[in-house]
Amino acid sequence: METAPSAPARPSRPPRRSPGAVIGALGVVLAAAILAGCSSGDGTAALGTGPIVFADGRDTSRGSQIKRLVARWNDANPGERVEMVELSESTTDVRAQAVARAQDAEATATGEPAPVCYDVMTVDVIWTAEYAHWGYIVPLGQDDFDHEAFLGRTIDSVRYKGRLWGMPLRSDVGLLYYRADALNAANTPPPRTWEEMRQQARTIAPANGLRGYVTQLDRYEGFTVNTLESIWDSGGELLSRDGGVVATKDTIRKGFDRLYQGVQEGWIPRDTTGFNEERARGAFQDGRALFMRNWTYAYELLNAGDSPVKGRFGVAPLPTPSALGGWNLALSKCSKRRGTALRFMRYLTSEESERTLFAYAGFAPSRKALYEDAALQRAHPHLGVIRQGIEGSRDRGTSPYYDQISSAFQADLHQALTRPGGYDAELTRLTDDLRRAADGR
Repeated sequence: METAPSAPARPSRPPRRSPGAVIGALGVVLAAAILAGCSSGDGTAALGTGPIVFADGRDTSRGSQIKRLVARWNDANPGERVEMVELSESTTDVRAQAVARAQDAEATATGEPAPVCYDVMTVDVIWTAEYAHWGYIVPLGQDDFDHEAFLGRTIDSVRYKGRLWGMPLRSDVGLLYYRADALNAANTPPPRTWEEMRQQARTIAPANGLRGYVTQLDRYEGFTVNTLESIWDSGGELLSRDGGVVATKDTIRKGFDRLYQGVQEGWIPRDTTGFNEERARGAFQDGRALFMRNWTYAYELLNAGDSPVKGRFGVAPLPTPSALGGWNLALSKCSKRRGTALRFMRYLTSEESERTLFAYAGFAPSRKALYEDAALQRAHPHLGVIRQGIEGSRDRGTSPYYDQISSAFQADLHQALTRPGGYDAELTRLTDDLRRAADGR
């Protein structure tokens, strides 16, 4: 995945970035009957119908579930076909491409040729405030979808300043994957605290020829997530509910020290400072680690085919609070066919669509009913662990400048993981940079 620049810009409006590539994907099932008289929350533009464009990250789901399900929509709705535009596999670059297209759409006001509008976009949960603040997307009305059918935390992720800015599609949460065979042999349950994990990683792992704990510590959003989870577990906080920085040098140090010490002690392998989700999964799936922090998608891959750890691992809640992850659907301001776009959004977020995404691609559902489905529970025994994690998850922030805040975090603190000695200067600079970023500077 792409790393952040060493000196991230702090413009008042998000900068455009070069394209690149995330695990992300959408899938769908056959649509319900055509909806008449629906309306978007801002009341602007006629609710037109016809072909639309849907933009998502590259479809890396097992069996290309997104493309299959979009194709089903097109078969059932030949007059309202959906063109799927695959962006990158990198979350950073998906955002850059979507923001650039939204900014380009403003060219219509100057009489320049209008670019193709991404009528429906997938939006990472951390981007809701940014996209809403800059007017890239439009709010939805209370009756545009059955929001009571979704987990409360997923609805929180589409809410900004009291309005709903999307529909929850697929949820995500960090889970602790562990080698059940090694813990069972030691007659030890999975760790419930950071210190328990540290002790098991330092004793049980080497006794079984394993490394301790692999996670995502490369310089990208995964680093921010891991550091925030440690800060939260140490009693600290980064942002207030209105997006202001409340973290102090001491609260950041208290949380970050645990990651730093883990790397220095070796139970967090030093090369994890270059790991993203897939590199961490590869190390765990190859049978080289006792513990791994990863998102829900990894479960199906670890348990598939001739995976070396198939039937030998378990999953538990993280020993720290988890950051809420996931992707939502949003309606672009530039869309002139919002009637079709809203129907398509309901279709993608339907119970059957989310069932397909979970069963075949491992993407955690957002709808409550699927967590209570007996057949899914039998086929996927970790479903309850996922729900527990989502309901106990934390928001990374609701600031329209979150991307700049996270970039500052990475730029000022990542190098401290690999540099022996103190990192007092980095912490001092970080608190100042975070406040400037939160102010849009």
